[in-house]
Amino acid sequence: MADVLEDPRAIAVRVDHSTLRAETAGTDTRYTVGLLGVVDATWADAYRAIQAESTGYRRFRLDVASRTISFSCRTVDGTAQVFEALDRLEALLSIVNQQTPA
Repeated sequence: MADVLEDPRAIAVRVDHSTLRAETAGTDTRYTVGLLGVVDATWADAYRAIQAESTGYRRFRLDVASRTISFSCRTVDGTAQVFEALDRLEALLSIVNQQTPA
């Protein structure tokens, strides 16, 4: 049991898909999704550093206080664009989790 608690994957930050919310703003739709896991200052610093290194992750805005990430998609692009954004977000979180000490 102690091994499970010490496993970094057991406490890794991940997307809580059940919290996905959409808000229309002109031709864009702004999405907000909650995070599960420990979103502390160390994790947030790693998130921002990795995000700064790649233009592909700059669309995602982290709100540490509410443990959410928001991003926008063009409404006309449909749901496929949203799923692609969520996949990219999960890839970003995976990289951050690997870079953050347990």
